[in-house]
Amino acid sequence: MNFYSEDIVNDIIDHSPLEEIVEKLDDFNTTSRYIFLRYVGLSVGPEYTDAMVSNEQNKMAFHCIDSKFEITNCPSVMIYRRFPKKNEIVYYILLICTKSKFKGMGYASKLLDGFIERVKQETKKYGNTKKITIALSSLETAVTFYEEYGFKWTRKTLKDHTPLTWFEAYDDAKEYFIMELDIIQ
Repeated sequence: MNFYSEDIVNDIIDHSPLEEIVEKLDDFNTTSRYIFLRYVGLSVGPEYTDAMVSNEQNKMAFHCIDSKFEITNCPSVMIYRRFPKKNEIVYYILLICTKSKFKGMGYASKLLDGFIERVKQETKKYGNTKKITIALSSLETAVTFYEEYGFKWTRKTLKDHTPLTWFEAYDDAKEYFIMELDIIQ
């Protein structure tokens, strides 16, 4: 089952005694930071990961094995950001990762399935008439994973999707695979 940081934070605020809210929010943020840093290991720089988790405009999604949220029971996690533009809304997937011992078991797929469905539901809920896109920069090894969801390679560059560069320095030596999924309304 998927859980989203804004819902978790709202639940803490709405259902915790006033004197415990700040401590519970701090615990959630600290544990989230730890989970992301642990899951990405050495594949992503800790400064990059910490900057993404710390930025309050970025949102987090967690796929938990159980139907009740317990952050330590989430094999796959994601950081994303909703970015409204003039004629469209783009959801940027900034990072999606799975704990090593759970890789290849379908948990990232369940997380992405739920996220795409949530974007569709939010679009319907608000009666949005703008184009909705989910965009990401993929490693070459993950391109086929995203293609299975209908993501398409684009001729766009990171300069066309600057939010993808806000937390990571652009490296001319790297090859970036920009992929987009249009959400049909």
